Amino acid sequence: MITTFTSASARLLWGATLALFTLLQGCSYLSQGVLVDGDRYAKATTTDSFGDSAEQVVYPEQNWSAAQSLWFYNVTQGSNLIPYDIFLHLEVSDSEQLFRSDEHMNRLRYLPQSASLANPDGLPVGWVKDEHLGKNYIGLTCAACHTSQINYQGAAIRIDGGATLADMEKMLKSLSAALNTSLDEPAKFERLAKNVLKARYPADQEALRVELSEVAAQIAHYNQINEPRHGNQSVAYGYGRLDAFGRIYNRILAHLTPKEPNFNPASAPVSYPYLWDTPQHDFVQWNGVGDNELAGPLGRNTGEALGVFAQFDLDKKPGDLGYRSSVVVRNLTRMERHLESLWSPSWQQLAEQNVLPAINQHLAEQGREIFIEYQCHTCHEAIDRTDPKRRVISQFASLQTIGTDPYMAMNALNYTGKSGYFEGDKIKPLDPRSPRFSANTPVLPALSAAVEGVLLEPDHDKTFIRRWAEKLYDLVTSIGDNPIKKTERHLDFEIVNKNNPATLAAYKARPLNGIWATAPYLHNGSVPSLYELFMPSCSDAEIISGKTCRPNKFTIGVRELDPVKVGMVGRDPAQYPDLFVFDTSLPSNSNKGHEYAAGVTPVFILDAQGRPLKDAQGKPKMRQLNPINHAQRLALVEYLKTL
Repeated sequence: MITTFTSASARLLWGATLALFTLLQGCSYLSQGVLVDGDRYAKATTTDSFGDSAEQVVYPEQNWSAAQSLWFYNVTQGSNLIPYDIFLHLEVSDSEQLFRSDEHMNRLRYLPQSASLANPDGLPVGWVKDEHLGKNYIGLTCAACHTSQINYQGAAIRIDGGATLADMEKMLKSLSAALNTSLDEPAKFERLAKNVLKARYPADQEALRVELSEVAAQIAHYNQINEPRHGNQSVAYGYGRLDAFGRIYNRILAHLTPKEPNFNPASAPVSYPYLWDTPQHDFVQWNGVGDNELAGPLGRNTGEALGVFAQFDLDKKPGDLGYRSSVVVRNLTRMERHLESLWSPSWQQLAEQNVLPAINQHLAEQGREIFIEYQCHTCHEAIDRTDPKRRVISQFASLQTIGTDPYMAMNALNYTGKSGYFEGDKIKPLDPRSPRFSANTPVLPALSAAVEGVLLEPDHDKTFIRRWAEKLYDLVTSIGDNPIKKTERHLDFEIVNKNNPATLAAYKARPLNGIWATAPYLHNGSVPSLYELFMPSCSDAEIISGKTCRPNKFTIGVRELDPVKVGMVGRDPAQYPDLFVFDTSLPSNSNKGHEYAAGVTPVFILDAQGRPLKDAQGKPKMRQLNPINHAQRLALVEYLKTL
């Protein structure tokens, strides 16, 4: 008997699939407990080494329940940093304090949590246990890098999807030091061995020493190849920044040639992007390399998981379709859908709760007029943050027009490495005309090939039938449930060929809802506040002369909000030595560019349809605007609080 599969049947099957997915999602939230703490088990730090303090934790209304927040914090994506039991009992290098202690994690600017059903060991936000091939590991989730906290007058405002202030580079170097001292100092090793091995101590202590030595070597090697070098100079990231692309690239290259060096300096740190409206965007990442069309989100999230310590093997095994890994593809699909419902935080809502000061609506209206006059709206689209059908069409500015620090965009575009296992393979396996990988390759197509291979291979932690059933289900739902079906790249107000890599020499503008909660500013975090963003960049001599300028040095690490400038307050590093001093004179730290309101960066002259007018030579016409003054800067900042 032949059965005809009609469109009605297809709709019925798809509806059943979505219903099952929704049911599974609801069950996922129940994994956080039937009764969930209203504060999401957040810990308020009364005093810390940065001068911050808070007595209460406040969550703004972002359209997530407490259980939904906790699922975001605690769901694994397959990240396997180091063995779990070693991490649980590891001490910091210079004392008996646990590496995972609240005090130490807060010093690294991760967010302490109390123990809960899904987090019984009280790990910080985004630090989770993952099991792979029968072994437990500590790993990171999306929430470790995309949950933030802003303090204001005793209130700790936890923001889901916000940009973390954590210093991952410092964390990993501290982890390396902790592992090495636990190997080198007999008393430290003995304490660790007794806690990890328990009844197996001392019989298995030498086996533990071998494992600990291997783990220490892996972390030291990772840190060595990802040192943020510019020639002979190393430029630390500091709090709230990471060269995620550089480190993901190096993870791919290292796995392509595991027996020989294959890396580039991870030397272009950027601020962690905030996640609200991410599923609604056409392109994501600062340079827009993440195309959200169809399976794009799943590929993007898989690449991210490979970067943050998922295990994977790019040496394809006989009989496999792709590359084996610890990536939990199902959770990545769930995560993307989970984020669709997330709203940006509202200053107005927090002001109504007497958490933040009230917005001066008269001043904000003046700022709105400046926002329009200075063409801010032509790049930064206005959206309704609560509209479930909202969509974001990104506007990109080429490097030559925006003038901001070029390192991130150019490194992502230009970095190359040895093809290793990929040499001779098609760059695009499904394209019969695809060129093949030569001995050396740009890293971007190698990353794409690695991601595609990881997605093709099912989860070997599951039984044979289950792994293939789940693989098919995950791929179908990730594409079918994605609201973004087709994208076009808008560069300098024109539609360009999105498949041309040269168009990646640009940075993306995005809607500014919630921008007040995302300091510091520009893609590389080189301007401490919104107020100072509207000033020009200057030399040190100009600043000394008294010219109104963006600061060339400032401190990062404080969580306390400056409600006037809208950034974090500055404190003296001599009094608070844990603070990081950001120096804009160093490579990758430039605070130049995006100086429209300062009358420096010219704007496009647009026609009635929003397209650039061009001169006789076909070049876009540009004009410089008058610099705004102190009162106008305050008005513009006040308006941005309303978004």
